[in-house]
Amino acid sequence: MQTVPSKYLIVLDNDIMCECKDISMGYDARNVLHNHDGYELLLLINGSLDVYSEGDGKSLGRGDLVCVKANCFHHVRLNSPGVYDRVVINFRENVLERLCTEKTDLGKCFISKGVGKLNYLHLDEEQVQRFLQYARELQAALKEGGFGADVLSYALLTQLLVMTNKCICENVLTEHKGIMPKLVSETFAYIDKHLTEELSLSVLEKQLQYNGIYISRCFKRVMGITLQQYIIAKRCSLAQQYLAQGYSPCDACFMTGFNNYSSFSRTFLQQIGVSPKKYQLMQMKTKI
Repeated sequence: MQTVPSKYLIVLDNDIMCECKDISMGYDARNVLHNHDGYELLLLINGSLDVYSEGDGKSLGRGDLVCVKANCFHHVRLNSPGVYDRVVINFRENVLERLCTEKTDLGKCFISKGVGKLNYLHLDEEQVQRFLQYARELQAALKEGGFGADVLSYALLTQLLVMTNKCICENVLTEHKGIMPKLVSETFAYIDKHLTEELSLSVLEKQLQYNGIYISRCFKRVMGITLQQYIIAKRCSLAQQYLAQGYSPCDACFMTGFNNYSSFSRTFLQQIGVSPKKYQLMQMKTKI
């Protein structure tokens, strides 16, 4: 089994990544909340798991597909020890921008349920097999490289996104019974709305009308990390977005609720693995 990374913010290594995986290829057994600076498609083939995003949760079975938007915190909890067959596809934001047209918004599947909701749909068996076929071809193209591999990869990802969005247009986007405890969902909502303000346990206690220690314990039990760890990671994630938009590291520091640049720079380095300035330069290169 692979070990869980200590960072909660994951920078994608490539424009497009695709893996058809089983349990032997690793599973984040600590069940910690994390995000990617890009989009994710997760299709469960075999097994059973609970998946959580910022404010929502769903139990998944075969054929269930989750569309996670860029910079959205999420994690999964496996309910079927020894069985976890899935397809995981990640791609950077600039890739989606390149694939969309004026007539076709391929990003709809990542936002269709609204803020704070899990973007989920169920595929029938024919759709599962078609999704698997495209994914295996995409994985092979990315691995083998060679002439035309980049064009083929973009074409296959486009087919996957067209298929997913067509399912949504055909009303396959399914309502689900949420498994996120109400208090945890309300905690997410308050933090999201007041991220750059003071967010101590005493503040949350006053706003949510629950004991602060109880709020903290509930959050960690479900999400796998402490409230403080999430707030810091969430602020660093917002800083990533500001840096990618061209704001200076100093501006990004104070726009995200940090009051000291040295502390911000040190925390960002710990969370992302590179300094704010280097991250910004990396983002500029991906857009060239």
